[in-house]
Amino acid sequence: MKKKLIWIPILSILLFSCQHKLRFFSDKVIAVDLLDIEKRGSIIVATSNNPSDYFLYKGEPNGFQLELLEDFGNYLGLKVDVIVCNNPSENLALLNNGECDLLASSWNISSNDNKYTTGSIPFYNSNLVLVQKRFEKRGNMPNKSNKPGLIAQVVSLKGKTVYVPFMSAQAEAMHELANELQGNIHVVELPQYTQEKLVELVAEGELEYTICNSILAESFKKQFEQLDFSFVVKKAEPIAWTFRKSSTKFAEKLNKWIIGYKKTTRFALLTDKYFNKDSHWGVTNNQYVAYKEVKISMYDDLIKKYSSDINWDWRLLAALIYQESRFKPNVKSHRGAYGLMQMMPSTQEYFGIDSTASPEQQIKAGVKYIKFLDRSFKNRIPDPLERINFILASYNVGPGHIFDAQKLAPKLGKNPLKWFNNVDTCLLSKSNPDNYNDPQVQFGYCKGVETFSFVSEIINRFKHYKNVLKEGK
Repeated sequence: MKKKLIWIPILSILLFSCQHKLRFFSDKVIAVDLLDIEKRGSIIVATSNNPSDYFLYKGEPNGFQLELLEDFGNYLGLKVDVIVCNNPSENLALLNNGECDLLASSWNISSNDNKYTTGSIPFYNSNLVLVQKRFEKRGNMPNKSNKPGLIAQVVSLKGKTVYVPFMSAQAEAMHELANELQGNIHVVELPQYTQEKLVELVAEGELEYTICNSILAESFKKQFEQLDFSFVVKKAEPIAWTFRKSSTKFAEKLNKWIIGYKKTTRFALLTDKYFNKDSHWGVTNNQYVAYKEVKISMYDDLIKKYSSDINWDWRLLAALIYQESRFKPNVKSHRGAYGLMQMMPSTQEYFGIDSTASPEQQIKAGVKYIKFLDRSFKNRIPDPLERINFILASYNVGPGHIFDAQKLAPKLGKNPLKWFNNVDTCLLSKSNPDNYNDPQVQFGYCKGVETFSFVSEIINRFKHYKNVLKEGK
């Protein structure tokens, strides 16, 4: 039996969110500008997890907005820290409260944003389209005869209820249409529902109509063949990034970059990659595309199972395995490391496996090695979270070189108990004869560059996995 939408929960959601939205309508002005961001060393950005903006594909972060952000970060010489938030009003709260510096999603910009924020120069425009069912889908057997009375003109929206995200450009457009029709369209703004979720609810028959931008509609067409996106409610609405009005120097840099970047081949290639119907990846139904609760590999369950043996978040272990093997159980490196965990033959033998081991045996042995490394560093690095960085480094290059780098740390003015910007740079210094010939250094020369990047890349990928995938047990 089809579930019926109940009005009372919707009303309670509205009331709950109104209490929450008071946060970004406060009189507090957040004074964070370019200099503060440069001192921090990173731009904090909120984006949306959907099949075009930001998603995981076979364990690797992808997305149009993510690639734009990385290019902007490179332009400024800064890292990009991504926060996922799919709710427009919550995003504005994050920005207004100083919890992020920028909002970057394929959302049409509303002119009704609060007085503290504004939009950048647009990257492009997209239409706002009505989302409605064109046929019923029962299981895997759709009845492809079109529903009668598909809306194809504004006047047909009279007397209809259209559900839209709270404080969004879709809401603004629908209120304008309602005014044109003398209030004969019932517009319901839902604070806790994203544009993507509302589209899903229409596909499931829970809601009759919502509004979506045409960029995301191209992705949704592949996923929801029973939906119609053909009726344009409003044309050429800008897609831009949002920032605080008080961030004037940051805004100057951003808009200058956008003006130049839009003229580049790189921007044209990214636009084609993600939005051209003929060249789009077409991966939205792939089980290893994580923009919803999906999988990042066929070994997720095994990774979850054995991560508990070392008290690690399973997503961290998954990030390590991706770094080592891209989840390929039979891959062999030029140095002879083998399998998902890329263990050297001598290490494999010590932990009871060889090249015939199953994926489960490989993960189990790799976890045993991580346990061994954890014991090696337990007394040296008391902080268990900080210890993870040293374990990851040792997994790549062996614990001996990391012990040496710790010994060098005091001489080089670094903290031997901290990895980033401390022991990691000491490891790099082991390529210098003055350091690898130091009497305290036992394991000699080490180039260190690979290990330096290895730890950073895993931790960064772990952050992406946390953005998209639930922790689980």
